Amino acid sequence: MTAERLIHLVNTERKERSLRTLGLSHCKRRAQCALPEDIQPSGPGVIEERIHPTPLICQSTMWFINLTLLVLKLSVSAEGFSTCQSYNLDDHKSKRIEAVRGQILSKLRIRSPPNPEASPPPESVPVEVMLLYNSTKELLKERARQAEAACERESSEEDYYAKEVQRINMMPLRTDTNSINPVPQSPYFRIVGFDVTNVERNSSTLVKAEFRIFRAPNPQARTTEQRVEIYQILKSDDVTAPSQRYIDSRTVEPRAKGAWLSVDVTETVKEWMAFRERNLGLKISVHCPCCTFVPSTNNIVPNKSEELEARFAGIDDDLIKQNRRPGMTKGQIEFSTKTPHLILTLLPTDRLESPTKKNRKKRSAADTSICSRADQGCCLRSLYIDFRRDLNWKWIHEPKGYKANFCAGNCPYLWSADNHYNMILPLYNKMNPEASASPCCVPQDLEPLTIVYFLGRTPRVEQLSNMVVRSCKCR
Repeated sequence: MTAERLIHLVNTERKERSLRTLGLSHCKRRAQCALPEDIQPSGPGVIEERIHPTPLICQSTMWFINLTLLVLKLSVSAEGFSTCQSYNLDDHKSKRIEAVRGQILSKLRIRSPPNPEASPPPESVPVEVMLLYNSTKELLKERARQAEAACERESSEEDYYAKEVQRINMMPLRTDTNSINPVPQSPYFRIVGFDVTNVERNSSTLVKAEFRIFRAPNPQARTTEQRVEIYQILKSDDVTAPSQRYIDSRTVEPRAKGAWLSVDVTETVKEWMAFRERNLGLKISVHCPCCTFVPSTNNIVPNKSEELEARFAGIDDDLIKQNRRPGMTKGQIEFSTKTPHLILTLLPTDRLESPTKKNRKKRSAADTSICSRADQGCCLRSLYIDFRRDLNWKWIHEPKGYKANFCAGNCPYLWSADNHYNMILPLYNKMNPEASASPCCVPQDLEPLTIVYFLGRTPRVEQLSNMVVRSCKCR
């Protein structure tokens, strides 16, 4: 029996019920409840005796039998009941490419691609722009690794439009030029300052701010690990008030190979933007300068002060050069591009439809392996989009293209008996012949893409959300 016939029978029964008078009290026994003649059950395990229809039909029993037969029919012939079209990989690829074209323009809120010929961009991109672009890419990779390690991803429906990304480098360290012997840095902490006065508070909404600092190796370190804490420095006229506010901490290995440390400082930067006089910088300190803290055992050794032995590029450059190993090349200790900085992710107000709308939810990360062309089931398909070749665009400077990927494949109708109720309930409630009775293969986990492009002769770095498909599901 076809799907159309089954739905027609259900709708017919629904209409007949509305025309009947209420007579449930006359339904004395199950034998009075009749089935439509063309869907009488038959086969092994089914009583062959036909029950003659009676003028009065028991509503509740009738619906139960109809739904039971519907499940049996669908489990036998699932493919005929699916309204999802059979997939064609080449067709999916072309549609995905056109979808990416529309997504990029939509997220940037521009109707048509910029014309490089009308206003030729500079031949080279400024160094600070490429530095921001590379820093943003590294940060996104680090977030992806952290999410994968935690086996969860975070999604937000408001997170659609492109976001502006700004990099704010650390302010130059204060030096006393009038002193012959300047005061050395404290052996227990470091102070880092940032100027955020140029961030436009009225035209943009701060989505996220991350403090990034590069830990350089210190081969002369006496300890194998240290707990480093980050504080916001507070201003107060009251001597009893706290002078700092704890933000976060990291356990580092001072002797190990250099690596970036990232700390979320969104609330701190928001406070700096709202009250500029409160911007006194960040403090990087050991956990307990008046004693020694051992992270591996969580023990504190009293009466033994602990110095900050982690070295940070841009702050401890002189110490890094002094402590370099013999034979270390100059390139191994140059960290000019690794100065401490803030990465600000900003959403312009003209792209923000509902600032108060937040609908965040956690979902488990799925398998991200690419399947082969021979696989028929729903899975992740590889697709690289070259902006010039596939979209005929010359206005995006970096990257030249990216792996967009897409989802395609067949989805079974019924996986197990546990899903019968969820699959039948929408048909029972809505009776909508236009709805798909079979799930379709759709993206589950997506990641952002960072681009560098020119508006006229002005370079811009933007982060486009949900541009890279990482996993798929049947839905």
